[in-house]
Amino acid sequence: MQERQRRFTEEYKRQAAELVVSSGRSITSVGKELGLRDSVLRRWVEKLRRTRLLRSPGCARRMSGCAWSGTF
Repeated sequence: MQERQRRFTEEYKRQAAELVVSSGRSITSVGKELGLRDSVLRRWVEKLRRTRLLRSPGCARRMSGCAWSGTF
């Protein structure tokens, strides 16, 4: 029997990732509570952290000396 792929809104993904980050709980713990695989929730948390890093003050200064800046 084939499992149906579930789809989640961006808002749900952000809230799930926020729960991990703000609570200090593990991805495994929150994933079990929400019925999500670790790998899925981990991607959402990493995306949230990248987004926060890019929006943080001083990001342009940090990235200016980076070999990767301007390539994306």
